[in-house]
Amino acid sequence: MELIERSCQLSLLESRLADLSRNDASPTDRTVTVLTGPVGSGKTTLLQAFARRAGGSGARVLGASASRAERTVPLEVIRQIVRAAPLSGAGSPDTLARLGRLLDAGALTWTDADDTDREETALATAAIGGALLEMTTQGPLVIAVDDVHHADVPSLRCLDYVARRISALPVLIILTEAPRTRPWRPDVHAELLQPARLQRIRLPLLTAEGTFQLLAQRLGVPVARTIAEESHRISGGNPLLVQALAEDQADAPRPATRPVAGESFREAVLSCLYRCDHLVLNAARVLAVTGEPLHGNLLPQLVDVRSRAALGAIDDSTSAGLITAQGLRHPAVRQAVIDGTTAEERARLHMEAACLLHDDGAAPARIAPHLVGIDELAEPWMAQTLLDAGEQALLDGEVETALRYLRRAHRGCAGEGLRARIRSALVRAEWRLDPQAAIPHLVGVVTAIRAGHLGSQQAAGPIQYLLWHGEIDKAVELVSHLSERADSADPRSAAELLVTTSWMSTLYPGVMVDRPAPTVAARDPLTLAKVKRGIEGATLLSAVLDRGDASAVEQAERALSTTGLDGEPNMWTAVCALIAMIYADRLDLAGDWCDRLGRDPATPRYPTPSAMLTALRASVAGRLGDLPRAEKLADEALGQLSPKGWGVVIGIPLSVRIRALTFMDQLDAAATCIQMPVPPAMFETPIGLHYLQARGMHALAAGSPEAALADFQLCGQLMGRWRLDFSGLVPWRTESARALLRMGRRQQAGRLVRDELARLRPVHVRYRAAALRVLAATEDGPDRIPHLRSAVRLLRQCGDRMELAHNLADLGHAYQQVGDRRQARVASRSARLLAEECGIPMLRPSAPTARNGAAEGRPDTTVVVHGLTDAECSVATLAAQGHTNREIAEKLFLTVSAIEQRLTRIYRKLDVNSRSELAARLRLNRPGATVLEPPSRGPGDPGRWPPGPRRR
Repeated sequence: MELIERSCQLSLLESRLADLSRNDASPTDRTVTVLTGPVGSGKTTLLQAFARRAGGSGARVLGASASRAERTVPLEVIRQIVRAAPLSGAGSPDTLARLGRLLDAGALTWTDADDTDREETALATAAIGGALLEMTTQGPLVIAVDDVHHADVPSLRCLDYVARRISALPVLIILTEAPRTRPWRPDVHAELLQPARLQRIRLPLLTAEGTFQLLAQRLGVPVARTIAEESHRISGGNPLLVQALAEDQADAPRPATRPVAGESFREAVLSCLYRCDHLVLNAARVLAVTGEPLHGNLLPQLVDVRSRAALGAIDDSTSAGLITAQGLRHPAVRQAVIDGTTAEERARLHMEAACLLHDDGAAPARIAPHLVGIDELAEPWMAQTLLDAGEQALLDGEVETALRYLRRAHRGCAGEGLRARIRSALVRAEWRLDPQAAIPHLVGVVTAIRAGHLGSQQAAGPIQYLLWHGEIDKAVELVSHLSERADSADPRSAAELLVTTSWMSTLYPGVMVDRPAPTVAARDPLTLAKVKRGIEGATLLSAVLDRGDASAVEQAERALSTTGLDGEPNMWTAVCALIAMIYADRLDLAGDWCDRLGRDPATPRYPTPSAMLTALRASVAGRLGDLPRAEKLADEALGQLSPKGWGVVIGIPLSVRIRALTFMDQLDAAATCIQMPVPPAMFETPIGLHYLQARGMHALAAGSPEAALADFQLCGQLMGRWRLDFSGLVPWRTESARALLRMGRRQQAGRLVRDELARLRPVHVRYRAAALRVLAATEDGPDRIPHLRSAVRLLRQCGDRMELAHNLADLGHAYQQVGDRRQARVASRSARLLAEECGIPMLRPSAPTARNGAAEGRPDTTVVVHGLTDAECSVATLAAQGHTNREIAEKLFLTVSAIEQRLTRIYRKLDVNSRSELAARLRLNRPGATVLEPPSRGPGDPGRWPPGPRRR
């Protein structure tokens, strides 16, 4: 071990050595020098370094090292000193031979003697001590004994004899000692280490700078600078531990920015503890298992120490810096101690700690960690304690902790009633992390509710999870069962039933469930307040969709400011408040609240609520027209939970992703999403309506208006059956009118869209704009422009950039039809810029239909293509429609040569070789296509678009 921050101590030893060599040195009473420092602080390294320097200066050095294993072997330390004498030239052969005989005789004397037989042992001590003194006459002599606290008693008495007689001799006795909680033989140590003749040199633990220097010697300055601070916190400045951390860091497979506490560190920690007193080792094991502070109530009882004074001696110096007042210094130290403790010993300590804490009336949260570590829950209170601790952990947001307690309670509980309550809590905990993991426990919970082991309060959560997974029949059966046997005088049960049935009607509006009849308890003010709070989210949705109530947004903000995602009721209230903002077109507020909830440190701990939040953020991005972000967020949400874990709610992120991919013209990817299995029960929820709408949009874009119309009309049928025919939920009439226009059924489309406009509330700005765009497509010539201008104004108000881009493209076409080319260019250019921002590859204006219902050929329609100029778009559209170069030149008042040059540039940019390929690229050969496919990226440079549409 390198000498870091030990130069001062080494200088003191060297000054003592210099005094031995001076002839004029005056006698000193300080005949013994003791190096004192914690285990691992470098005392042995310092002593060896000094011994080498002393030998080099001409002094004779006699060394010995004591050991705890040999402290009962009489005169073992003195024997080591005598064995070292011939090597250093100390003592004559006769003296050494006589010493050998005296040691043999003395060993027998001390073996046979007892503590009362002092006269005989004193004679042996004097004889051996006198022989040792004879070796001091041949020049300077250094007697060095390492770990003197482990030395045998006869050796200590002999050293004491010599120390009292060398004040005028060139002899230096140097001992190393680690502070102990209690010396092995305090009387003998006190005699040898009398303050009057003692010089004590203390070796403190390393400072932070010393830790850095030691690491820099082993690992280099850059690495040391990175890990020094944390390494000092872990090791406390103990050089042995710092060296071990350096070894683990050097052996790490890849560079780490934090210290690596590996095998070397674990061995170093255990080595330090084994070299400390047994009390320190036992205390460290107790502290590691219990996590208690040093002066807590458990430690004296678990280490069987009746006096706190003994534990009071444990500190940095007696514990090698491993134990502080707060307990073990660092989690890495605690883990090393646990690894070094047998499983049986850990289980015993956990059991004793749990029983002691239970007898003292400690909180379940303090007892539960110990119950997890035992083999058998032998007492009835143990499983109940784990349940109580698990439920408290759920309230505190510690889901992983709750699962650990509840799983242990579930394995060890035998009573059916208690086991049912544990399962109910376990389902709640599992659902927060992964709803799929809760499914196996739901079967047992359903059985327990039927058997009467669970009441309304314990059953509310599991019933919601059944609804989440589409198990409608089981949920309805359980609600009916609970209603039949509910205690009419229990207000809490009545409140839970009312809240449960309200949420069931909100999520499954078509399911008939008998609501519990009002009881005296249900009319209790506190019960009514609880019910109102429980159904707050559903009330907000109804206010926005049914009444178009703008004040619901303020109520949603108030709800969000007082709730979070840390529980099922809170989560559903927060989700519904966000959805209410989205339906009210307050996307700015919804986005801000999504971000605020996402920044909550607790949110990442709950994958299920976090996934829901990501799906809602995707919905906001999609409605704002940020299609790439919407698709990315929806995909991220789908990856946070398994498809089965999403249950019926999978329709939210899936519908957003299908819609985004469709409008980005990635129809194959959207079709793949549509192939993903979804629960049939999803189509019995409002979530299924959004899925049907997205699927219909994809069918419309893919050229199947009949299939699209079927999906849109199914939405209308379901909404009518559920009495939820609100245009703010899903504008199925507008979407159906789009499909009818593609099918050439203009009059029917006009009637539907006018009906939609009459139904829309003032807050439904987005849907009114969409309906006006469709209405414009049913009109002719200049009649289209007022509708489209109104739609553009409304879309700028609500912020839907994607729909705004399509409306501007239609408006540009309408202006082109009436001959206003300047306005047409302005609208088309704005549409192009918005399309680029939204990730829409190409735009094509909506197709008005002729009065007879047939689709117009629209020879004057211009497709807006990314990467092409306005002039190139006009040429590309006409060429794709089959016009010759001369015909195009005549229409655009250009020369044939100019048309040929522009077509060459267009072919190169779009990577096509003929008019037929150009028509396929622009989708003019497929009826009804509104979004056009961008060229694929080149294989050579994935970050750049290949020749073709350029991104501005």
